[in-house]
Amino acid sequence: MRRNSILVPALAALVAAGLGAATSHAASGQAPRERRPLERAEANRPATIAGCQADPVPFYACAKEKIRTFTPPRTADGTPDFQGYWNANRQAFNIEAHEPSFAYQGGPTLIVDPPDGQVPYQPWAAAKQQLRERYTLDPPSIEFLDPNAQCFLRGVPRQMWMMDYQFVQPQGSPFIFTVHEQNHAYRVIAMDGRPHLGGGLRSWMGSSRGRWDGNTLVIETINQNGREWLDNVGNFYSAAVRVTERITMVDRNTLLWEARIEDPTVYTQPWTMTFPLRRNATPGFQLIEFACHEGNRSPEMQLRKRVPASR
Repeated sequence: MRRNSILVPALAALVAAGLGAATSHAASGQAPRERRPLERAEANRPATIAGCQADPVPFYACAKEKIRTFTPPRTADGTPDFQGYWNANRQAFNIEAHEPSFAYQGGPTLIVDPPDGQVPYQPWAAAKQQLRERYTLDPPSIEFLDPNAQCFLRGVPRQMWMMDYQFVQPQGSPFIFTVHEQNHAYRVIAMDGRPHLGGGLRSWMGSSRGRWDGNTLVIETINQNGREWLDNVGNFYSAAVRVTERITMVDRNTLLWEARIEDPTVYTQPWTMTFPLRRNATPGFQLIEFACHEGNRSPEMQLRKRVPASR
């Protein structure tokens, strides 16, 4: 048993219909885990987004229906216009449902498939994640320290729910760009059918290739270095991961983001996570300077190493 978790209200309906935890645990090869009450959304988080319940799993089902009848605005090139600033309005301290703790706010699962809302780890990988979570606040070595605490980029998909970022769709360009406030990250998404980079070239953000499927932007990312975490408690993937994102406009100020995560070296099956993105329409808003790495001493402090006075 890896750790405690719970079903969000929308998944309880699936259990009642015979489609819930028993089926999904059988599919993932993990034993059912004890359920516990979920801390509800913080006061500054909206209860609804675009007329849908804001928690990711119920939002997903509701947004899928709204997408059917919404016609998105278009760029001069005729594609859906995502340009502007967006944010996920949440910190995913743990992508699974979790109680509040000394370090983190509580929150619902971001995982819509499998229906139990849990990462379908292979046994060795579940044990590795559990050990990382145990040492979240007291890492005994660099292996247990979140790469984000070391100011490295967050990778895909984690970078997509951190702080504000901007979609840029230059007219006539074969690229779509995302420019992120967090750690000066950016993505260059080639839309012209070119192949991915060779397998020997790996980076924190990987190689992203996109296409339009109707009104949905589909982005496939590979070539990540496998060193990033998915959240603060050490959920992870390897360098073999393939992330397929689907981003669709629900209304003019809301995007439905979802990502299919495939990594047969770590998981027993592919799985999908989701959340809403909201437009930041604050007049005059700009991405701020957010440099982190230079002079960062927090890793040494967290590892309880003495910092020389001359530094």
